[in-house]
Amino acid sequence: MTDRIGEYSLLTKMRTAGSGSARWCIAMRGTERFFLKQFLSPVYPAATDTPIQKKQKERCKRFERRKQRLYSAMSCVIGDTLVPVLDFFRCEGHYYAASEEVSTTRTGENTDGLSEKQKRQVLLDLALCLQRLHLQGIVHADLKPEHVLLAPAGMDYLVRLIDLDSGFLVDDPPPEGSGLEGDPVYLSPEAFLRMTGQPVEMTTALDTFAFGAMIHRIWTGELPGFDAAKYHYLYETVLDGETPVLSGGLPRELRQMIQRMLSADPASRPDDAEVVRVLSETLTPQPTWPETGEEPLNGLSRFMKHPGRLGTGKA
Repeated sequence: MTDRIGEYSLLTKMRTAGSGSARWCIAMRGTERFFLKQFLSPVYPAATDTPIQKKQKERCKRFERRKQRLYSAMSCVIGDTLVPVLDFFRCEGHYYAASEEVSTTRTGENTDGLSEKQKRQVLLDLALCLQRLHLQGIVHADLKPEHVLLAPAGMDYLVRLIDLDSGFLVDDPPPEGSGLEGDPVYLSPEAFLRMTGQPVEMTTALDTFAFGAMIHRIWTGELPGFDAAKYHYLYETVLDGETPVLSGGLPRELRQMIQRMLSADPASRPDDAEVVRVLSETLTPQPTWPETGEEPLNGLSRFMKHPGRLGTGKA
């Protein structure tokens, strides 16, 4: 096998990723290890003598511009939840993207054993990351539990969001009728309509739909329910005017929010600020005070008024 690609020494063999549109391996540059992805298409032509080769070159240039703009915007996303692309280059006709290697054996697909508090923290970290992505005009476009890596960090988990290779900027969406590489299980109704050539707007609400399904999956271990005899996917269900069935095991606030996140109309879905607020309130519920008409002066005043509660963790 080729043991070098540009400045990178390959530590593992190239493997085919997910949809088959890319290959990946672990590589080293200097003393650092990276996740290195090779895009299988487009391939830069060795010559530009023929009309087909010239057309291919133009396609490659458009691909470069879109990726460079996307990765530049990603570099402006604050926080350590997002795993950004650190290097994008072409070598022997193929395009490559290098990102940090994240070592973990658990993804958002496997939340068995996580406490309610841990699940809430994972979801809040994801919501904050999505809000920051969307503020930069970035749509992830392939949100799913497999793209959420969970690394143990004390009693909690460090959440890392990966794989924006299907992502795009709001002002530069995929052309109508083009194939989106997102998982159909989490695909939004408008993304499907766009794939069929309909002139629908592609906004960050596309991610909101997928995140609603993800919240349900991470919290309950299952996707929202629908009539499997009639539909294969959630987006088909809501496009047909049906309402997905949500688990009764969800907290009331989450259930109400997820129902709106799975709306067929993107404009009816909650915005990022509301999603963050609901998850924050669920994570740290407001204390209930005795009906004395008095407001607490600070966080310790309740212990001063009720010294017997100190250290119990109850308000």
